[in-house]
Amino acid sequence: MKSSIYTIGLIFAFFCSCSSGNEIPLPEEAVEYPIIGAYDEENRWIYAQMNHYYLWREDLPDSLSCDYATDPVTFYKSLLSPKDRFSYCMRNTAYSAFVEEADYGFAYQEYLDKKRRRLFQVLYVTAPELKLKLHRGEWLLPRTEELGHLVSFEKGTVKNGIFESKSKIDIAAKALGPLQQTVLLDSVYSFAGHKVGYLCYLEFDDVADLETSFQKFHTVGIDELILDLRYNPGGYVSTCKYLCNSIIPVNGYGQIFQQCTYNDRLSAEYEKYTGNKMTIEYYDKPKDENLLGSKLYGLNLKRVYILTSQYTASASEATILCLKPYMEVIVIGEQTYGKGVGSWTISDRKYKYMLQPIILRYHNANMETTPEEGIPVDIELAGGYETVEKDLGDVNEPLLATALFCIKQGTGLPPRISRTYSRESYGLYPVGTPSFFKKNIIDY
Repeated sequence: MKSSIYTIGLIFAFFCSCSSGNEIPLPEEAVEYPIIGAYDEENRWIYAQMNHYYLWREDLPDSLSCDYATDPVTFYKSLLSPKDRFSYCMRNTAYSAFVEEADYGFAYQEYLDKKRRRLFQVLYVTAPELKLKLHRGEWLLPRTEELGHLVSFEKGTVKNGIFESKSKIDIAAKALGPLQQTVLLDSVYSFAGHKVGYLCYLEFDDVADLETSFQKFHTVGIDELILDLRYNPGGYVSTCKYLCNSIIPVNGYGQIFQQCTYNDRLSAEYEKYTGNKMTIEYYDKPKDENLLGSKLYGLNLKRVYILTSQYTASASEATILCLKPYMEVIVIGEQTYGKGVGSWTISDRKYKYMLQPIILRYHNANMETTPEEGIPVDIELAGGYETVEKDLGDVNEPLLATALFCIKQGTGLPPRISRTYSRESYGLYPVGTPSFFKKNIIDY
């Protein structure tokens, strides 16, 4: 995914180089040191950036105690606060390309069966040519994995922890790049006297991806919305604002969307240039003018149902948080990931590594932030990102069915429900995180 950029209003230009490949100057207070080793100059640059931008700047080790002779990755990690779960660094693209990974045209969770064979369970399908061949919940055993060529899979079932092959399928794998289809579904249901919109949204990327969906919902005149974010690990805050701005009732127009806090040094700089230590974004009133190049359609809803999983993160969590001051938000699924902080990319063409440190913490209009343990749900259905064999958008799919049940009741929340859809019945357990949940995707 493209590097995330947090827009900060009138003084954006002051910090815009943090999110680009352009060179950024050392902070004015940086001191020039003699070069004493192969990594010394780059490591001193890393320390200067962290001492200026890092949210937990107060936790940095004293500069005189640092080992500037170690490699930059190890050095960068030595600076990170124990509170930090998200900062990382990577090779600068000016020096090397990223390691290519395979995009099969579907998202999956990996498992090992009792014979120690890698299995993929399909979570959703994005490639149009595969939508008639593959379905949510199906099991695949990869046989060949040559990037850029046809990849052979066996398709089958799992019984007592053992994969049983039923057929073969070949897939044209590509190099993993930006997600081509961020809106997986934008369906409208006539249900219990309501017009219900269902948006399955995979990543907060280009605002234009959402414009067609909200134009459709606005034209139809939906009165309820189910927003499926169980497979959405985040993305651009500007796109998050567009989505929220399309949903909120009129009482939210002109009110605070989000406010961000920073370390003492950045806070002082913001106060100097804007008169406020925080940066604040406001909801806009829908009108004919464009917002970020796309028309803003106001649905003016009184409530929204949001479907979540343990991998719903960052901008997805901000969506829940920033809507709550203005409308009823009913969260169905699993407690979310817990990423209430954001980062910028810091790079300089002189150096081989790009930094992605946490720089800000976001809050809603009530100064509430995402808890470290994630946002709790109103209706728990554990295993939400995993599958029963029902396609997304099927009214019998458990999370969607629960939201529709709430709408039918007409009172928002039903009595508390707790159900689990577990892979234990297959004798399997997940290996690692699902394919859609990548570190470079959850940058806020």
